[in-house]
Amino acid sequence: MNKKFSTLCTSALLMVGAVFGTANAQEDATVDFAKLTGDYYYITDGSHYLEAEEIEVAAKKATYTSVKATQTLNKDLDFNLFKITKVDRGAGVVYFTLTNKETGAAVSFIQDAATKKASFITTADAKDAVYTNFFDMSSDVFTATDKKVSKTNKIALLPKFGVVSDNDQQLVVNGSQLFIQWNNPLNKNFYFESVSEVSLTAKKLNESLKNGFLFETDKIENEDNIFASQKIKAFNVTKAIDIREGYTVPKGLYFAISYPEELAEVDVNVIDNYDDFTKCTFIALDPVNTVGTPKDSDKAAGKDFGFKTVSGDDFNFYTETRTNKYDAERDVQKNQISVYNAVFSVSTNKNNDDAYALTVENFRYLKDADKPHASVTAQVGKDKVDGETVLLTATGSKQYIFTFGDNTLVKPLDLLSESGASVYTIRFVSGKDVEKDPKTEKGKYLGAAYVNSTVELTAQGAAVAELSTPQFQFVISDVNVADKEITFTNRETGLNFVCQLAVTDEENQYVIVSSKKAEFKTAYLNDDEEIKYDSKKFLDKKIELASATVDKFAGFANRDENAGYTYIKFALDNEYDDNLYVQVKKDASNYKLGKATEELSDAALFELVKSEEPTLIRNSYVYKKDGVAETKVKGDTVAYYTYAIKWVNPELTKAYYLDGVSSNLVVNTKAENAKQYIVKNYKDGSVYITEELVTADNLLLSNQAIATDKKGNLSANVNVYTIKGNGPDDVKSYLMAEEFGASLSAEPQHIAFKAKDGGYLSMDENAEGMIAIKTAADEDLTFWLDTADAESTLPSFFISKGIKDSQERMFMYYAKDSSEYYINNKHYTFEDGKVKMVFKAGTLTNSDTLATTVNNKAVNVSVKKDLDGTLGGLNNFKFQIFKPNDAEDLYVLRCKANNLYVVNNNGHLTLSNNIKNALQVYAESQSAPTDNENVEVATVKVLAGNGNVTIAGAAGKKVVVSNILGQVVANTVVSSDNAVIAAPAGVVVVAVEGEAAVKAIVK
Repeated sequence: MNKKFSTLCTSALLMVGAVFGTANAQEDATVDFAKLTGDYYYITDGSHYLEAEEIEVAAKKATYTSVKATQTLNKDLDFNLFKITKVDRGAGVVYFTLTNKETGAAVSFIQDAATKKASFITTADAKDAVYTNFFDMSSDVFTATDKKVSKTNKIALLPKFGVVSDNDQQLVVNGSQLFIQWNNPLNKNFYFESVSEVSLTAKKLNESLKNGFLFETDKIENEDNIFASQKIKAFNVTKAIDIREGYTVPKGLYFAISYPEELAEVDVNVIDNYDDFTKCTFIALDPVNTVGTPKDSDKAAGKDFGFKTVSGDDFNFYTETRTNKYDAERDVQKNQISVYNAVFSVSTNKNNDDAYALTVENFRYLKDADKPHASVTAQVGKDKVDGETVLLTATGSKQYIFTFGDNTLVKPLDLLSESGASVYTIRFVSGKDVEKDPKTEKGKYLGAAYVNSTVELTAQGAAVAELSTPQFQFVISDVNVADKEITFTNRETGLNFVCQLAVTDEENQYVIVSSKKAEFKTAYLNDDEEIKYDSKKFLDKKIELASATVDKFAGFANRDENAGYTYIKFALDNEYDDNLYVQVKKDASNYKLGKATEELSDAALFELVKSEEPTLIRNSYVYKKDGVAETKVKGDTVAYYTYAIKWVNPELTKAYYLDGVSSNLVVNTKAENAKQYIVKNYKDGSVYITEELVTADNLLLSNQAIATDKKGNLSANVNVYTIKGNGPDDVKSYLMAEEFGASLSAEPQHIAFKAKDGGYLSMDENAEGMIAIKTAADEDLTFWLDTADAESTLPSFFISKGIKDSQERMFMYYAKDSSEYYINNKHYTFEDGKVKMVFKAGTLTNSDTLATTVNNKAVNVSVKKDLDGTLGGLNNFKFQIFKPNDAEDLYVLRCKANNLYVVNNNGHLTLSNNIKNALQVYAESQSAPTDNENVEVATVKVLAGNGNVTIAGAAGKKVVVSNILGQVVANTVVSSDNAVIAAPAGVVVVAVEGEAAVKAIVK
């Protein structure tokens, strides 16, 4: 059996079934046996048709085509169609064969060896059975003057096994059965019916490429063929469209190469109004210009004219029936193009079921320069002009020269990288300009967005689309090389679409000719400046692919360790003056987010505690290796950090973390136990703060985000991935860092820190941080400052003092790690449990490593520990030194490890999270200390306490204590090196014999 119908795979061949699948039209035919054309015919006796059937003969191991009678035609296949072929048998004997169109084989019969009688083939025929496929078409009807068979001149069908006449038998239909009987008398009951023409509708044509078609023809390159150089969409005008009296758009079939958005939908195949028609560009016969230089007679007959594209509003629409009088005002003339020239018909038949003819029934062309255009039925044909085969107009019979073509599809391998993932941004270049259609996809970039609480592939404008982020990037995750299908996967969300792309004349621009995902969304602003979404079909959209730069953290906040505290601000934009801020309110025994406030002084300050490790989103991708596609499973990576949002409250000892907009803040001892949030950065500087939802491989951000309206009412419902307009709910979120003044210059220097309330930052004999009651800086109060993180917005410093006769120095640090290791050690903690600022001997090997000793063992300390024995915690040694504001030259010191501030705790130093309590100091530049700098040199020290002052190192000396008004509180000679003298609360002046007077603050 000819298997062609079971193996059809191209759109062109599939059209055959679509055209002929519903009817086998036929009409009476006259067949000239002297001039057989090779056409197919139905063979009938007027009430029955011959129908081929395939018989598999087991003994012969072969399949033969037999024949039977049927009253109805097979409407799906071609078992009823036969081609007549003349066969010269020699000795003046001429026979014929009947070849069935469906089986591709000639009808055969078997002959009985004894009786010589012909019979129909059966599956049980013997191995040595004799077959024939010859017929005598009742030659006595072929007279010298008439060899034509018709309904009025029928024939008999006689199976023939030899050249003698004694075995003449014939086919006879009796009832509904076909028999073979002796031909006496001759039964001339058969005649032929031909297949009729089938005209294709716009819908049938457009099914070829799902929303359009191409017509190719042999020996003409597609670029030289106006019907194949670009995809055409066919439209039917089913009823003439009236324009004005005498002017219409005629009923018929039109070929458009461009058309408005409203006609671009797959299921739109009809134009029913003049406005839509004028927005199209059509293919038409050229009424003036010919191809080559034809004979005058051919040109006058309408032959050899060419083709052109015409805008729908440039036609002459005069279609009134002509009279002999020339209507110069209205009739088509000179260079005008009649709308009739764009009205085509496409036809085929069973003899040409893989080829199609194009006809223009009313071709108007310039025959005489001073007369109206002549009219003729023109065929689209091809001929050689100057040695080259070209398309041109012809007259006479139809020319079945066109076949359906496929788009020039992109080969998936051509888009693949050989070195890694192939990542692209996708910009739409089809559609109207946004000024004409706000819903257009033109100029917008495909990405992902929440649409009605569902993540959708969505096209958004350049103001929103940050092309460096995975939200607007697509990786080729799979290809089907055979079917030329490409899978584009959104790197952030995992949403994908599978498509075929057709090449265009523009570099890197393609047309989506098939898509397994039907639609995407376009974001637009309505008249009220509210963001809305419209649905668009992928099919037929033109896109531009651009290679994307990949940064796995792009689009997500990757906050620096120096980022510090932040406010959460709401505003229409980052320059807007009317801002709202998140605040925390007491709710019974709990704390929760309250109504957003306009006052920055009431705003809550937050610390975004970054996760130790990023979360990874992994997509597979395909790449090209040795000319084939290989898959790298989970090879493409997107990464983001999560954050616990900690409320900074200096009055509370417990750590409170955000647990949702409508929930109470929760207490956690560790940030990793708190609810984790993702912070997405947008192109305009705003952020989207949302709870992390854990998924298998892809990030589907919750559309429950921290949001507010203009009135400050917090909500947890906002469209993610989009920047909204200026409507009542279109308020964006921002992280606003706690504002500070200038930092101390990021350079190595020597500084003495003079406290605003008196005394200097110092180190006592126990290597603990303290405030020394001195009125002037000296070498003992001078610190070395080494820079760290010098390139940061807020640089850090190592603060140290030299050790006599040693390369080491004493480095100030926050002893939290030590206090947790050495429980209740008074060197590291105060009585109330607060951790002290102490000094530790070490050597700064570089800005990232401090060499010191721990438990009498030499170690290196860095920011993070490693497997080589390096300990973490270096940030406890780093301090940011900056002005709390620029109003005066006072600085505060903040530990980088925790963003806590250095404070005075009864003369000793610790940390606090409240900048209002921070120790404020003047930074006095000093000369480099001498080589004899010695932390062990003892001087008189005054330590302020609760209701007293302690005088150290003054045994045998006179001490006078007075208040700031000069009133003497105590006047005595101390007898020990740690004398305690009662004093009133407040600032007192202590004068020790032989020493400069100093101030102290008594609690």
